[in-house]
Amino acid sequence: MNRRVSASLRLVVWTFAIGATAWVWWTSAEKSAERPLPDGVMVVRDLTYREDAGRRRTLDLYLPVKTGAKPRPAILAIHGGSWVGGSKREYGPQFARFAQHGFVVAVVDYQLARPGEASWNGALDDVAHAVDWLADPARTYRIDPQRITTIGSSAGGLLAAHLARDDLRPLDSSRPGRRIQATVCLSTPTSLAALASNRDLKHDPVRDLVGDDPLGFHDRAVDASPLSHVAPGWRPILLIHGTDDLWVPVNQAREMRDSCARLGVSHRLIEIAGARHGFELQVEAPSRRDLLPEILGFLNQSDLPVDPR
Repeated sequence: MNRRVSASLRLVVWTFAIGATAWVWWTSAEKSAERPLPDGVMVVRDLTYREDAGRRRTLDLYLPVKTGAKPRPAILAIHGGSWVGGSKREYGPQFARFAQHGFVVAVVDYQLARPGEASWNGALDDVAHAVDWLADPARTYRIDPQRITTIGSSAGGLLAAHLARDDLRPLDSSRPGRRIQATVCLSTPTSLAALASNRDLKHDPVRDLVGDDPLGFHDRAVDASPLSHVAPGWRPILLIHGTDDLWVPVNQAREMRDSCARLGVSHRLIEIAGARHGFELQVEAPSRRDLLPEILGFLNQSDLPVDPR
């Protein structure tokens, strides 16, 4: 009986935490709604990029309507939602704009945390599989496998940052662990142990991601933190963060910038004065600013590295 009560209490606490997280995300983010596609863009929905233990992982592919002979660069876009929510449908429309500039854009769903089921590092392995799916020459979408980049917002930015690592090894030995060209991280947590400690919440989404068992929590949080893995050989990284972010303080981005600078990783930090957590590419508050040209400038640099495979 006590076990049942304990399990019920855990479920209630978890449900409350999800509701609180969703409220923060909803009220602070300029959340994208389902809206018409940009001109010159088409979408192919719910393509399966991975099947594992009976679970199907899917992505939506946004494509330029106009086709040409040359292979096209691709972007893997990873949604936010505190590792327990969000979806490709909610985030897809804002990232679809890249397709107007010749990119194939894959907006991906991945393993989310559930009560008693942490998603680290299964979520990371999911999005890494998605990179391999995009690079597979058997696909019919004419993607250049040497020109794949990632972009992620908030929780998705953490996963995107990990894909820039030089030492990332796949859980699945059959997966090659392909490298990306570069990554873009918006409103991204980079040090989870510090984040959980500084927020001092009764139930922090960080614990949903890595597990709530106090034994080993700190070590798991450190392992899931991009800041812990910065090293020479990382792919270039663009960090974009609001200075008035109360959910993930801007210092998280600044510490990541400083670590990249010390270790010789190509990087840039764009701070958006007064912006809160979860802004879209088209920032609306405190003043309007379109981030797309700046991100395109970063992704179109001629000196970005390529994967020779």
